[in-house]
Amino acid sequence: MLRRSAALLATTLVVASVALGSAVSAQAASATLTSSSSTVTEEGLLTLTADGLTPGDGLTFVLDGATPLPTAPLDGGAESADANGTYVGEASIPLGLGLGVHTVEVTGAGGSALASTTVTVVPRPTSSVSSPSISLSDYLAGGVSVSFTGFAPGASVSLFVFNAATGDLVGPDAVAGPDGVVSFVYIPQPDSTYAVVDRYALIAAASDLSIVSEPASFEVTADAAPSGIAPVTAPAATPVKRAATFTG
Repeated sequence: MLRRSAALLATTLVVASVALGSAVSAQAASATLTSSSSTVTEEGLLTLTADGLTPGDGLTFVLDGATPLPTAPLDGGAESADANGTYVGEASIPLGLGLGVHTVEVTGAGGSALASTTVTVVPRPTSSVSSPSISLSDYLAGGVSVSFTGFAPGASVSLFVFNAATGDLVGPDAVAGPDGVVSFVYIPQPDSTYAVVDRYALIAAASDLSIVSEPASFEVTADAAPSGIAPVTAPAATPVKRAATFTG
C-alpha cells in the first residue's frame, strides 16, 4: 500500500569518494538524517531528509546496518543528493521488522555511513468489520461498518479500500476518539471497481501515513438465486352441458 519504486542508486562518485579519504569522514561528521515521524508501524511511510551531503553523491538506506530500506525521492529523480547536498524521499517500513527502536542509516556511494536516525516501530492499530461476508445487494445499499483501535486520541485518520489488484483513498477522514478508536461506514460508489462481487480490505492510516492499521477483510458474495418458480394453479374446470353420445 502507498509505495513507489526506488530509483537506481547513483554510482558515478565511488572512485572520488574513496580518493578523498578524510573528506568522506568530514562529510559523515556534518551530514544529518531526520525522519518525519519518530514512531511508525510496519508498512507505515516515513519521509527521510538528509542534509550536508556531497552534491550528486549516490545514496542508499539501510535498517540496523543490514536490511535494505527502499526509498523513493520526492522529486522523482535519482537516488542521490541534489545540487545543495540534500535528499528528501519516502520510505516504507517492511513487514517483519519487529517492534522497538531501529536505526536508519544513509550511506554514500563509497560505502561509508554518512548519517543516521532512530525510529520506534509500534503495534499496528487493530481492526474490526461488521460483516466479514455480505451479499452484493446489502453491500451496495448499506455498505460495511469498520472500527480501528490504537490510534492516538484526536488523530485525523484516512480510510483506504483495496482488492487484489488496486487500492484507493476513500473519504472523508475521521477523528480518533479519546479511547483511540475511529469508525467508518464504507459504501462503494455505484459502478466502481469496488462495487462488485470480490474480496476487499479496508485499512486506516494516520494523516502522515506513518501509522497504518491491520486490514479489515471482508467478502462480497453474489445474491442468492430465487429458490424456484412458484407453482401455477390451473383455473377450475367449467362443466359444459351437452347431450351424451353412445356407440355400440
